[in-house]
Amino acid sequence: MDYKIGIVTINHGRSRVLHLWLASIKRLRSEFGFIPAVVVSGADDEFICSCYDVHHITQKNIPVTHKWNEGFAYMKSIGVSYVTISGSDDIISTELYRNILEETGKGTDLIGVNTLWFYAGDGAHRGKTVRLNGQRLLAPAKTISAKVLDNIDWVICPTEKNWGMDAIMDQAIKPYWQTRVFVDGVVVDVKTRFNLNHFTVWGNRLPVVDSQEFYKLLSEEELEILKTL
Repeated sequence: MDYKIGIVTINHGRSRVLHLWLASIKRLRSEFGFIPAVVVSGADDEFICSCYDVHHITQKNIPVTHKWNEGFAYMKSIGVSYVTISGSDDIISTELYRNILEETGKGTDLIGVNTLWFYAGDGAHRGKTVRLNGQRLLAPAKTISAKVLDNIDWVICPTEKNWGMDAIMDQAIKPYWQTRVFVDGVVVDVKTRFNLNHFTVWGNRLPVVDSQEFYKLLSEEELEILKTL
């Protein structure tokens, strides 16, 4: 079957946030039909992925770059035309996916995102949402065409590392893309104590977003899972 876009994520030790991510894929599928998605992580995530009909690949966490390569190899094997890179804590809005899908119809090589919010899923700032200001973003929900990936044999991370994934991916594809756009719509990075990094955005005077605007993006199932983080 010819799938337009596949979504790849990796996970490690964030079962509740992954559950939210899986529910977000279910929401997108309810709007756009079946979207192939893969989670590369430890064996403990396999069952919850199967509950959402999301492919799971068991892979050790170190080096992290191998996990991304495994996810991309799977997408190559099923013949997608584009791959969207998502953190397992990145929630893609329906509007954003619609705009990404529309842009793929134009054959654009590289599709980035205009708007990133951070949401505090737990801790002292639980329930607060802020917006990253003044940047056009390629990292969250970055979408890459198969014609670009064919140049690197779909090996998105050619070095063995556990950090700096975005920079590694950008350098891998930089020589091969010619057209790039940034589309409207929101991706929300849900921060919890289980995030792989420990930086905080809450004290940096970023613009505050009414969290109700985040909640409006979610399905009822996602809202219920959000309460349990």
